[in-house]
Amino acid sequence: MKRFWLLLLFCLATWEASAQGPDALAPVLDGSALELARRVFMPLAGLFLLCNFVLAAVRMVLNYLLKKQIVTAATSESIVERLLPRPQDEQNKVVKWVVLLLSTGTGLALCNRYLPWGLHSVIILLFSTAVGFLAYYLFLRRQTK
Repeated sequence: MKRFWLLLLFCLATWEASAQGPDALAPVLDGSALELARRVFMPLAGLFLLCNFVLAAVRMVLNYLLKKQIVTAATSESIVERLLPRPQDEQNKVVKWVVLLLSTGTGLALCNRYLPWGLHSVIILLFSTAVGFLAYYLFLRRQTK
């Protein structure tokens, strides 16, 4: 859920950073687009948030039950180390999302720089996201050495 809000924040930040007048988006946000957003995208976003919450709650309960079973069963330490996530895994997740959001934000900034939006904007976004994945892969590879 944090990822969704961060992505929304970054998208809104790039939208506001264009510093155009208040009527710059009037042709884009006409009545039909707002009606489409109200009828389609807002319920989808709500459903996504609800499902994400339910999955996080189920994952938390199952992790708790697993840890409780491990403690009561007095399993060996090597098995416990393999089952439980390490702090390094959490750090890698954070680095992954930071790199991907930065590369996507850079791609959006480049797309905004070279208007009008078209096929070249999609290529710029794909290339910048690919560079982000490459940077994350190289980070993991360097970390394992």
